[in-house]
Amino acid sequence: MSDRSDLPPSRKNPFSPMAVARITDFDADPDAVDVAITTDATRQALAHLTAYLDAPPARAGRDRTGTVVAVLGDYGTGKTHLAVRLVRHARQVLADPTHALYLDATAESFIELYRRFMQKLGREGVRAQVSEYYADIVAESLQSSGLTSDMLEWLGSRQLEPQEVVERLGLMESALLRKVQDTLREVTNNKDFGTALTLLLRPGFEHSVWSWLLGGAPDQVLVERGIGTPIDDEVAALEAMGVFALLFGGRQRRFVLAVDELDKIFSADSRPHARTMAAFQTLLQVFGKAGACLVLCGLPDFKSVLPPAVRQRIPYTVVMSGLSQGEVREFVELAQEQVFGTRQLAPFTVDTTRYLRDLARGNARNVIRLCHRVFRMADDLSREPGHGFTVTEDMVRRAARDLFGSLSSDDIDGVVRRVLDANGLDYLHRHLLGVAGDSLADFWVTFPEQAGGCAVLISPSLLDNADLGAVVRRISAVREAEPDAELVLLVNGVVADGVAIQLRELLGREPLVYVDRTFADDFKALVNAGRRPGVDADPLSGLRWRMDQLARQQSSIYGFIEHLAEHMDGVRASSDRQLGAIARQLGALTGTPGRAAEAAPSRLPGEVERLFRDAVDALEDVTQVDVMFEEAFDHAPTTTREAVHRRLRTPEFTLAATQAVFLQKAVQAFRAAVAQWYSSSGDADAEERLEELCGIYDGIVEFLPLFLLDPLFTLPPWSARAGGLVAEVSQGSRRTRVHDALRNLSPRVRRAVFRSSPA
Repeated sequence: MSDRSDLPPSRKNPFSPMAVARITDFDADPDAVDVAITTDATRQALAHLTAYLDAPPARAGRDRTGTVVAVLGDYGTGKTHLAVRLVRHARQVLADPTHALYLDATAESFIELYRRFMQKLGREGVRAQVSEYYADIVAESLQSSGLTSDMLEWLGSRQLEPQEVVERLGLMESALLRKVQDTLREVTNNKDFGTALTLLLRPGFEHSVWSWLLGGAPDQVLVERGIGTPIDDEVAALEAMGVFALLFGGRQRRFVLAVDELDKIFSADSRPHARTMAAFQTLLQVFGKAGACLVLCGLPDFKSVLPPAVRQRIPYTVVMSGLSQGEVREFVELAQEQVFGTRQLAPFTVDTTRYLRDLARGNARNVIRLCHRVFRMADDLSREPGHGFTVTEDMVRRAARDLFGSLSSDDIDGVVRRVLDANGLDYLHRHLLGVAGDSLADFWVTFPEQAGGCAVLISPSLLDNADLGAVVRRISAVREAEPDAELVLLVNGVVADGVAIQLRELLGREPLVYVDRTFADDFKALVNAGRRPGVDADPLSGLRWRMDQLARQQSSIYGFIEHLAEHMDGVRASSDRQLGAIARQLGALTGTPGRAAEAAPSRLPGEVERLFRDAVDALEDVTQVDVMFEEAFDHAPTTTREAVHRRLRTPEFTLAATQAVFLQKAVQAFRAAVAQWYSSSGDADAEERLEELCGIYDGIVEFLPLFLLDPLFTLPPWSARAGGLVAEVSQGSRRTRVHDALRNLSPRVRRAVFRSSPA
């Protein structure tokens, strides 16, 4: 970009560089609006939700029917955006907006999902719901006694709480609370919950009840009342969620819960136990009985691993699909209208939006990322003399190459090697099949029971005729050298629709585009398609080949274990280098290389400062590495030194502690970058630069998921290691504190910055 001062200022980019749905705090940010277009999937989902919300109350003595909707789609297709939109729509319709909740299942277990569910409901929210039942009981008592109707009116409008009415009129509180307890036991179909929820109405019991509801061991006051089992396994957590569906869906009320990313819990690699699956099936039944609406979002895999009996409890399924050309144009126009106040397609054209959609394959996230990149490119070029403000197809191609080159050439080679090794296959790397240089196969896989083999050709993105011509020459050369060989074309990037059609005619199928989640299975299937066992094959030869294959697979497993051990040994040594790279990346954007990871030079506005401080303090509390080492060197007794050694000899602890240190350093570097941002927050592109900072942080912590910290929660805090009871009680609260402080940190920081900045 030119540095001339007479050039016009940059335009505000209406497209998000992060291209992820904003998970807003609905209460703190009720007016937050994302650009939303109504696709076929959106219409289907809204129709199911509207039918549920508009259904008439059930007749007396009958249960009102609830519903379950599954929203399935691949990464970036808009599942989260749709889930948030459904919850927001329900909040606009429901008399009590808190009866519509959004949860994401990033914790990979129903226990943590339940805890987050309870935190969303909140202690006061649960208490208010129980108080509604108490108000009904008190109202019935007043009606039967023939007392003034004013009290009934005040009670119904909640101008008076039921406790106030009971106190003013001198009603028998103990008898009324017994009726509440009996009612709640009947509603929840659970004696423990009926007792515990009623205790929320009595002063002095709130802390004990809420601690138990969050998964803690029951206090003595609860044990004395027959509550002796904690909610600390997946079956109990699912049963508890069903209880609250009954509680909030009772009294002819509506209750909507959207659970996102369920594939983190239900996947082919981590199938829940049979008891957990049975409890999940019961949860679906309970939501139906409670008259509640449950929206389940995830990758298509999540529903496929459910047994038929569970799938039958999900009456509606909405499948997310790619955006059409018309929908991409509509999105571009709406996004610009939201920022500029005028609905317009320029600087895009009908042709460039069609081409952009084709390269992104309609994937909503990739469409947004491409739009952001090409808008910026067009704006930069327009500021130079003689250039207009127009997005061209060449810009779209260049942006696609930059954004969608999945892996480096070395990395993609390594991925292919690992799949071949894991399956015990013989192969040659960079093998020339003929005389011509174009006949070079990236991998040549051979099968001992037959002549020939399978040629694997790896190509970067295929976007235009030049790309197509180069790969066609390679395919032709390989087929000329090995006419009977199977051929697999692996694309490390994206393929334009027109190129894909021509390759389909040439190969008999579309090329394999690298996608991390499905690559291993898809690639293995294509390679094995080239294996054609000979008719006269010697059985002993086949047996020997199979034994050799098993030996190679075993060797590959041992190699992987050795590699993992080396990785664990080198984690601590490499941490400084990785954190230095983080600092340089953030420093380059803020203009202060080398300083990004240091303490910020000035204090941030109160709310912003609190978010960063809470995150850093939560991580420090869960590791306590500094405390542990300081105590070890402070004339520590032998038992203390042995305790340090035990922790450091535990791979789970060292790996989790390293992850926590990485996260802490990343948060500190993010804070320093935001502090630097304030010095130029009045610039025209300040908001976009803040978005980039948030995007950098999100890109970093994507490789540091919070579930990797779980081993730290199972250990007692260093300061409480001698007290097993202290460790057990605090385990859930420490996990909750860390997750609350770090989950969705960058969107919360962004909102806090905007609220604190007059500009």
